[in-house]
Amino acid sequence: MTLALPALLLATGAVAQQAAPDVQLPQIQVEGLAERADGPVQGYRAERSSSATRTDTALRDTPQAVVVVPRQVLEDQAVVRLDDALRNVSAVRPGGSGGNRTEAYLIRGFRTQNYAIDGVMQNPAAEFVNGFRDLSNLERVEVLKGPASVLYGIGDPGGLINLVTRRPQFTPSGSLTLTGGQFGYVRNEFDITGGLPETGVAARLSGSLTRDEGYREIARRTERVFIAPSVTWQPDERTRVTIGATHYDQTGPFDRGLVAQGRGVVVRRDNYYGERWSNNRSIASDFNIRTEHQATDWLTLRQSTRFDWGSAHRYSADPVALAADGRTLTRRATDQDDNSQSVDLLFDATARFQTGPLAHSTTAGVEYIHAKRSLALYQGTLASIDLLNPVYGAAPGRLALRTVRNDVLDMTSGFLQHQISWNDRLILLGGFRYDNFHQRTISNGARSAAGGDNVAPRASALYRLRDNLALFAGWSRSFVPQSGLSFSGAGFAPETGEQYEAGVRVDVRPGLTATLAFFNIRRQNVLATDPVNSGYSIQTGTQRSRGIELDVAGEVLPGWRVFASAAYLDAVVIADTTYASGRALTGVPRWSASFWNSYEFRDGPLQGLNLGGGVFAVSARSGDLNNSFRVSGYTRIDLSASYPVHPNARIQLAVRNLTDARYIEAPVSRTENYAGSPRTVLASLRFSF
Repeated sequence: MTLALPALLLATGAVAQQAAPDVQLPQIQVEGLAERADGPVQGYRAERSSSATRTDTALRDTPQAVVVVPRQVLEDQAVVRLDDALRNVSAVRPGGSGGNRTEAYLIRGFRTQNYAIDGVMQNPAAEFVNGFRDLSNLERVEVLKGPASVLYGIGDPGGLINLVTRRPQFTPSGSLTLTGGQFGYVRNEFDITGGLPETGVAARLSGSLTRDEGYREIARRTERVFIAPSVTWQPDERTRVTIGATHYDQTGPFDRGLVAQGRGVVVRRDNYYGERWSNNRSIASDFNIRTEHQATDWLTLRQSTRFDWGSAHRYSADPVALAADGRTLTRRATDQDDNSQSVDLLFDATARFQTGPLAHSTTAGVEYIHAKRSLALYQGTLASIDLLNPVYGAAPGRLALRTVRNDVLDMTSGFLQHQISWNDRLILLGGFRYDNFHQRTISNGARSAAGGDNVAPRASALYRLRDNLALFAGWSRSFVPQSGLSFSGAGFAPETGEQYEAGVRVDVRPGLTATLAFFNIRRQNVLATDPVNSGYSIQTGTQRSRGIELDVAGEVLPGWRVFASAAYLDAVVIADTTYASGRALTGVPRWSASFWNSYEFRDGPLQGLNLGGGVFAVSARSGDLNNSFRVSGYTRIDLSASYPVHPNARIQLAVRNLTDARYIEAPVSRTENYAGSPRTVLASLRFSF
């Protein structure tokens, strides 16, 4: 079946190519400044990105591996989770959900729990973003591979996830999507935009309402409300001001997943080891304003201000350890309040000029971040539970105050990047970032502080052998101050990383691009899950990840689109005081691959019908840094079909995990392993104008 579907689509595409001339899409004019890189992407292949250089740059001219997942891929796959969007990208894997609270990812073998929205990182003082990111207002998802500290400051060495939001448009349009499926899944998603060109004002409103009963009967339902308004004012052709905000309210069961027994996880995927009262709620909002001004033909000025604030509360049954009998799981009750706020002020400028045959682009900027987090943690006793025959109804014992903690981070930064292009063949890119940070923590009355300076450099080059073939190579470093405390109350030293990368980018045919990249990354002062004290971290030594990646995106034949990836990773501990050298990193597969393709009939009686199918495969993975257990690899097959029942309405049917494969999606520790969902059927109706 895996091979039959692509073959069938290939044959169908070849017939369509012979039967009908190529369809030429109308040109789309993006309103606004020339710097803008957030216009809609047509199809599966993006041609430009703003992540790698903070400017509107053609991907063919970017000397670094960058993968863009466009909106069209998300819609064809019926994707509503960021996890499902990123499984299309090479060497990116889910890294757990923090007890069903947030997203975490492994990029090139290294864990990250943060991401950027429109180029601005989320609160760096918080350990993670409390709440799952809704995709209703996203235009595309960009993944910048390797360290991105020069332009984004705090960032993990594996890479940066940048979520590019939909911006207001002057042309009126809108959509309403109603989705329903198995396990009580219901989602209503909307998006509407329009403006008055004579006033220079356009607005957009996106959002969703989601409810999911889940396939685990004891766990409580998940509900999420998300809304994202934005307004753009363009007083003239050289100036644009965009104001936006988001707000979400999420509730759901607190759930650490399954527990490893012996050398693997063998219990049923629908087992739940919490209680009916175990839940988590998070509420968060942000407000941002971005101003762009084309001061002269060669100078662009930008200013961005972002405020965010959020709160989360969990009242949960937490797993602690497995008893000697191999089936009794000890637990404790937790009552935790978590609050965070941050402000990010960024100003940068880009100058473009020519000196003889050389074209120059210089970007310089300054940034100030003030971020806070406060935590109050109560814990108490809770009865154990049997893994093989769980019985519910336990009530927590007396809760005692365990931790009161406040973290404050102030960071002032300056960065400079210069790009030189010669004859559209050779591109040289170099830069550095200077960070001065001061971090203060008060934990149970004990005060600690850390601070210092850091310089993160970057250098890369691209040479175009032919118009459709380019080689690139680069070197970069990363720097991440570590927030929080260990179980003993000790602080953490900043984490650093260094990467070497080389690759080739080729246009296989017009509209179809493949990128092959080789890399080697070293990471020092790494935080890892405390194997003894659940919910805490420990700081380990040096880790290394090296490998090769392949990403392919675009149109193979008229109507036949492909988005595929593959990766080989060797990610291990190099030196450590806690774990033996040579241990495989947690959750990192040696091999992984994805292949998604779709075919849309462009004429005939089936005109508008879109058939899609894909395979996602992952090899076996280690469950912890001790390598005390492993989880098996898996192959998952997804299908989708959509058809326009009216010029303004389209129905879609999607099947995830067609073969009902049973697998662990993200191992984190012996008491935290997240199972993949069973076969799920979703149906949706989309109205648009």
